[in-house]
Amino acid sequence: MKKSIILSISAAAILGMTMASCNGVPSAKLSNDLDSVAYAFGVLQGTQFAAVADSNTLIPENQVKLDEFLAGFWTAVHRDSSNLKISAEDADKYLREYFNQVQKKMQAKKDAELKVNKDKGAEFLAANAQKESVETLESGLQIEHLQKGTGKTPAKGDQVIVNYTGKLIDGTVFDANDSVTFSTNQVVKGFSEGLQNMQEGGKAVFTFPSDLGYGDRGAGKDIPGGSTLQFEVELLQVIPAAKK
Repeated sequence: MKKSIILSISAAAILGMTMASCNGVPSAKLSNDLDSVAYAFGVLQGTQFAAVADSNTLIPENQVKLDEFLAGFWTAVHRDSSNLKISAEDADKYLREYFNQVQKKMQAKKDAELKVNKDKGAEFLAANAQKESVETLESGLQIEHLQKGTGKTPAKGDQVIVNYTGKLIDGTVFDANDSVTFSTNQVVKGFSEGLQNMQEGGKAVFTFPSDLGYGDRGAGKDIPGGSTLQFEVELLQVIPAAKK
C-alpha cells in the first residue's frame, strides 16, 4: 500500500515538472489530446495525494509537507546527488522504520482505548448486576424484564418481529428500529440469547459485555472495540422456523 502511494505521488510530480511555472503556481496549456491526458492524469493523482494527506493515514496526526516531498523528488529525478539530503537507499530504510513505528504507536493507542472501554464496561456490569430486577446469566448476559410476555418464546433460528433501541453504556444510541423482522441467528450473541429468554408481548433490557457483542473490533465508527452494549427490546411476534 505505501509503495503504491509513493509511486502514484511520484507520477503526479513527473507530470508537474513538464509544466511552466508562474509565481510558484504550476500552469499548463492544453493544446492537444496528449496535453489533456497528461493534465487529467495529474489531476487524478493529485486528488489521491490530497485525500491521503487530509485523512492523516500516511502520517497520523501530521499533515504531509508537499514542499519537502517535491524538493526531494526534484533533486532525485535530476540525479543531483550532491544536493540529496538522504540517499535513495537510506530513504527506503528510513520510511520502512518510520511506518513500522507509526504502526506500533497506532496499535498501542488502540490497545489503550480497548482497555478503557472494557474496564468501564466491567464497572457498569458490576453495578447493574446489583439491581434486584436484573438477572445475570451464566454467559454474562444481564436481563431486566420490564414487562413479562405471555406468548411464544423464540428458539435459535426463529424469526422475530421486535422494536428495539441499542445504546452504549454512556447512553449514546447507535441503532433503533420498530417492527423489524430478523432471525435470532442474525444478531450478536447477547441479543440472540436475550430474545430466547423472552416471550411474545414482553419488554426487556439486555446488557452484555463485548465478547457477546462486537468484540475487540467493534462495529464501524458508532461502536468502539470492547464496548459493553444495552438493548431495550419489545418482542412483538415469534415466527417459528420452518421444520424440515
